[in-house]
Amino acid sequence: MTAAFILRSEDHHYTFDGVTYPGVTGLVKVLDKSGPLLSWAARMTAEAAVASIGTLPQLLENVGPEGVVKALTARSAWKRDAAAALGTEVHRIADIISTGGTPPAMDQQTMTRVDHYIKWWQSSGWSVRASEAMVVHPGIGYGGTLDVIARDREGRTVLADYKTGSVAHQGRLYPEILMQLAAYGMAEWIDQQDGQLYAMPEIDRYAVVQIRADGVEEIEARVGDQEREAFRECVRLSRWLAGLRGKTP
Repeated sequence: MTAAFILRSEDHHYTFDGVTYPGVTGLVKVLDKSGPLLSWAARMTAEAAVASIGTLPQLLENVGPEGVVKALTARSAWKRDAAAALGTEVHRIADIISTGGTPPAMDQQTMTRVDHYIKWWQSSGWSVRASEAMVVHPGIGYGGTLDVIARDREGRTVLADYKTGSVAHQGRLYPEILMQLAAYGMAEWIDQQDGQLYAMPEIDRYAVVQIRADGVEEIEARVGDQEREAFRECVRLSRWLAGLRGKTP
């Protein structure tokens, strides 16, 4: 334990001991996620078209084919942004609940997921060790903010990520989720915002807690040496790409 702390900027860079590091979520964006993302984007656009089907003829007459394409694309982007906002709010309230706080007023869509989360948390047997805590690894060169570290009902230390959207493709957790968990777990320091910096505890298991409108599922995540090395490669690739652009990651 040492009296130091980590600072996080609005663009999710982390400063520790006078050095600024890129965030985990930004680093894993070097992965090619075009397959699942293209399928998702196509579905969003199709759903936007179905929702607007009654007005499409009039819209086509008013703005033409290009205008219709722009309108449907904008609608699908709005759904994406709404989903991101919902995820952020559910994360915030899950943190309040797991640390013993009283949840604030919320809309019905959020409340549905939060109610499921409350029931799951009460039956999980988990107790919080750290929540919404910032971490840093000066040696590799990154920082991040994890969702929760808890003790499960068997007393094991579990590091978990909350998700409100899709977490898997063809039955497998997305690689970026596994690498995010790996990065958080192998960090050197953790800042629990109590004025002290602690050595990162040893993690016994990893999990994804998927908070959906129809319930909560705790999904075991297999994180080992391969996932940790894959994340290190993301850091190296990100630095290389930044160098090509004449920037620092």
